[in-house]
Amino acid sequence: MLSAIERRRFLGGFGVAGVAGVLQRPSSGAHALPTPASDTEAPADTEPEGIVLSAVSSVVSMDPALAVDTETERVCRQVFETLVGIDGDTGATAPLLATDWEASRNGLRYTFTLREGVTFHDGSALTADVVVANFRRWGQMNQLLPEDGPARTTLAFESLFGGFMDEEACLLESAEATDDFTVELTLKERLVFLPEALAMPPFGIASAEVLSDSDPERLAREPMGTGAYRIVNVGEDEVVLEAFTDYWDGVPPAPRVAVRTLPRSFDRLRELQRGEIDVYDYITADNLRSLVQAGRLILQRDPFSVLYLGFNLDHPIMGDRDVREAAARAIDLNALVESYFLEGTRPAYHFTPAALEVQSEEASRYSFNVEEAQALLEETGYDGEPLPFYYPMNATRSYFPRPEAVFASVARDLTAVGFNIRPQPVSWDGGYVQSLLEDDKRAMHLLGRNGGYRSPHSFFGPLFSQQTPEFNYDSEQVRELINTARSVADEQRRNDIYREVSDLVAEDLPALPLVHPISGVALGRGVTDYPMSPVLHELFKNIIPAE
Repeated sequence: MLSAIERRRFLGGFGVAGVAGVLQRPSSGAHALPTPASDTEAPADTEPEGIVLSAVSSVVSMDPALAVDTETERVCRQVFETLVGIDGDTGATAPLLATDWEASRNGLRYTFTLREGVTFHDGSALTADVVVANFRRWGQMNQLLPEDGPARTTLAFESLFGGFMDEEACLLESAEATDDFTVELTLKERLVFLPEALAMPPFGIASAEVLSDSDPERLAREPMGTGAYRIVNVGEDEVVLEAFTDYWDGVPPAPRVAVRTLPRSFDRLRELQRGEIDVYDYITADNLRSLVQAGRLILQRDPFSVLYLGFNLDHPIMGDRDVREAAARAIDLNALVESYFLEGTRPAYHFTPAALEVQSEEASRYSFNVEEAQALLEETGYDGEPLPFYYPMNATRSYFPRPEAVFASVARDLTAVGFNIRPQPVSWDGGYVQSLLEDDKRAMHLLGRNGGYRSPHSFFGPLFSQQTPEFNYDSEQVRELINTARSVADEQRRNDIYREVSDLVAEDLPALPLVHPISGVALGRGVTDYPMSPVLHELFKNIIPAE
């Protein structure tokens, strides 16, 4: 139990009792988690029937604050609930653990009214003090993470608030419990998309019983949320969840859900056809015909992600903007889309999808032109030095259905204009993101981002609001514009600022957007409907099993 839970107010500048390492990837053997006293677990030989979903990679950590990949977020959504939910039909914000919220006239104070009668999986109750304890922990993750730990991408709290609580740039002034079921957040500056952002999985509320400064890994070992499902065990190959019988919104239709790791699309197709899985996610274009011929129900998500080619601006060759432009003009985006992505996918000329309506007509578009790419590259004096190019193996993401094939296509285009590509394949579950971030000699890489909420900041903030080891891109003008936009109440003016950000990023070229993909799900005979969402807010409690 946090010693600070007795304090009803939490401000910046607090101390940390102790720091331990972050939970690493689960071991190959699944580990069981404690069973709440309020639940009765069925004997092993009479396990309740359930459904099986495919996943494309293992869960990295059951600490939601560390969730930065879609598969970890998928499972965390079921176990931990956020203050704000998302309406499945409209995509707008909706009540969840908070039944209501209100912003002050100046936008500097948000008041959240909590749902009463909500119980965590360990039997403890949801109160305002517990919510404040969670904000306190998120705000000090930079102190809880080991200083000598692995390189990482931007965490949700620092992306949303501009930094952690001990940093001057952080916009969150305080979190306060004004009574048992009311929480007030006070900001230094207006943050217009705060409710939308708080619906992201990293802001899932955990029981205060498993929050510990001296043992920050405890939450990952004992993930106690308020969600419709609780964890039974976690392993590299499968995560098993079972319905939480004391769930505040009623017991979900499926009593048990397994999320099985099947990185290869062929394996997911085979297991669906055999009846071993009920939901095949991230279907690929090469499997579509087999699914249609088998009469499978196929559901598609609206595009809300981006696949991009990232450049390391600290690399002696890729630091030259003309080299990056030569690469941009060498890639045939239309051929890439037509060959490897589902119908409805479009080439990307901006980092934000069309649904956000902030595409700039002024932003540079690097049209496919082999001759111009060759001329640009020759003018730079590039002399054929090998360029390490990272790409993931054995992984499918919402933005990246066939990574090996996409890499081969992009590398072929680059080689055709004179680049000397040195392939650097790394398994996604083998630490792909960490490997590329830690390689100072990396020239370029393939990666992507799925939008967590319906704001351009969901894309621009994590990628470009601060210098990161992914691009080593440092633009004070871009940072200032992103920070300004988050406080502008007028939507048209705010969107104009984001268009200016789009222009500058396109001109500087720290990365090249490639594709805004369509992703899809195929259903087996055990499921009649699945809750699709472009921001992947897909709750297993809304899956409808077959009769």
